[in-house]
Amino acid sequence: MFSRLKLAVWGTAQRWFPDRQIYHRSDGQVRYFAISTAVQISALLSAAVLACWLCYSTVSVAFHGQALAAKDSAIERERINLNRMVAEAQASEATAYSFMESRMEEFDRAAYEFQMRHETLSQLVEFAEQLSGNDMAPSPALADDRVLMAATPADPTPRMARDPLINIAAMSDSPEDQISYLMGEQDNVLAQAEDATEARLENLRAVLRLTGLDIDHVVASGQNGEEQGGPYIPINDTQLFSDGWDLEADFSSRITRVAARMLEVEELERFIETGPLGVPVDAAYRRTSPFGVRLDPFNRRATQHRGIDFAAYRRAPIVATGPGRVIYAGWRSGYGRCVEIDHGYGFVTRYGHMNEIAVRRGDTVERGQQVGGMGSTGRSTATHLHYEIWYEGSAIDPERLLRAGQYVQG
Repeated sequence: MFSRLKLAVWGTAQRWFPDRQIYHRSDGQVRYFAISTAVQISALLSAAVLACWLCYSTVSVAFHGQALAAKDSAIERERINLNRMVAEAQASEATAYSFMESRMEEFDRAAYEFQMRHETLSQLVEFAEQLSGNDMAPSPALADDRVLMAATPADPTPRMARDPLINIAAMSDSPEDQISYLMGEQDNVLAQAEDATEARLENLRAVLRLTGLDIDHVVASGQNGEEQGGPYIPINDTQLFSDGWDLEADFSSRITRVAARMLEVEELERFIETGPLGVPVDAAYRRTSPFGVRLDPFNRRATQHRGIDFAAYRRAPIVATGPGRVIYAGWRSGYGRCVEIDHGYGFVTRYGHMNEIAVRRGDTVERGQQVGGMGSTGRSTATHLHYEIWYEGSAIDPERLLRAGQYVQG
């Protein structure tokens, strides 16, 4: 039966694929190739197998390509996520570094500000100590036996006791408590400087009020004569911390107030050191004629006496009543041998009737330095010194400055 089936199949194959001859004619010769049924069937089977393989490969590649594409897409998504995470991490790192750097800058700035504050306060304390050791009588008396007392300023801010502040700083390490402690210490020191400065200022003004002059105008005229300049750069308040710690507002205002008072004290002391507040005779003397209207000793008529006369022995030392520059030294009509000294602040002193002159024009003299000897040259009746003080071109009573000078001791 197998043989009959084999023969039937083979017969069918021969009918579908009979033996074939392929003839080929070339150069008058005819050749042929015989293709048997087995060869045809083998070729057909090979073609079928190849076609199946191609179809399988195509389908396999198509499905595998989709899988690869999906995998590549997943990998790309992972790569994007990783890049995003890296970028976020870098941004967080940069933010943290920037925050740390800003905090470090704030800390450095706060440390610098506190250092500058303590240096400023140290200077204020040093200045206050200098003020407390002043050599001026504290309570000048007025003509009617009243006494000028230095006012004690009220402290503008309540002061916290030192011990509670120390306890706060000891119990807590928080920056806020430490800052509160430092601010309390600064308030205490600043209050001491304020009290000392105000007391000194009131004392100076009390003494200078005895001159009867407009002290503010005198000080302003002295400032106008100094060599000063530079651009105007205002001082701006700054905030040290961004968390609401405004350490500059009250401190700066108080420092500005105390500094202004110190500058005023400095100007007043400079005037006291420079102004003609001394006595012009360095020897025992007596006053023989005051400032104002009097009878002329020669013609007995009413006349204006623009100075004060001091009598002593011949060649008694005549001294400068304040530091300054000699602007005249020589003979002047009516005054005889005469010396004039410019003390600044609009003040000029004149010394007349001297026996001899010990300085020359252009010399710089100090308070108490001898400028000549007492005599009776010029329009004079006897040995004496005629002493005048001129302020901004007008003669004033020297008694005013002599009275204030009683409270300025060398």
